[in-house]
Amino acid sequence: MKRLLIATGFLFLCGFVIGQAKDGTAELQKMATSHPAALIYLPYSPEVVQKALANYLSEGTDYFFESSEKQEEKVERYLLSSNTLLVKSNKTGADMHFVIGLKNDSNKNESGIYLKLNSFSNEDNSWGKPMQFDMQDAKDYLDNLAIAIKPYASDLQLKLQQKNLSDSQDKNKSLIAEGNKLEEERKKIQVQIGENKGHENERGLPERKTKNERLIDENLTTRLNLGTDISKQIAALASLTN
Repeated sequence: MKRLLIATGFLFLCGFVIGQAKDGTAELQKMATSHPAALIYLPYSPEVVQKALANYLSEGTDYFFESSEKQEEKVERYLLSSNTLLVKSNKTGADMHFVIGLKNDSNKNESGIYLKLNSFSNEDNSWGKPMQFDMQDAKDYLDNLAIAIKPYASDLQLKLQQKNLSDSQDKNKSLIAEGNKLEEERKKIQVQIGENKGHENERGLPERKTKNERLIDENLTTRLNLGTDISKQIAALASLTN
């Protein structure tokens, strides 16, 4: 039985052209995992890539192929991977091991996908025998896979980024409202300080003033950072829809 095994949560640090598969062995070794692998970068979050792969390759089977017939059925549906040498050459039903994670920590909407070359035969007469996919075949497979998942993944990514933008804008509104309340509190404290000259310490006004000023500063910093992030999200969303 052929299976698709997916590992997630890794951080990839090497830059490369999105949508073009390459030899990813050196990048995988940076994660202290010594395995030859093909690598491709895609303009989707790891979450979207996982869902798109599940939709394309397993459809409700927990990322595993149910049988070689099911794999061929899924591939034929997309008119793609059955023509790749990796699938044609995989006569022993060897598992396909993928590693998925962020390309880098500065962009949560860009992923790296490794397809490891090392695997094991699942054929009855040679079960568990080590085997290795060809690097060029693996790169071709990833290139084809990127095309196959693009319609589904692009739609999911668009919805995800729209939701993230909406959530960020809602959070910004909440921060503005919180900032307005803090500013009102600041004015009240100032009035109370003026009304209690010589007795400020007794009423704890200096401490309240210091705390209020700190909260205002934190609110403004958070709003500034969020505003920058929202601008980036709007630009990224525009580029996704164009």
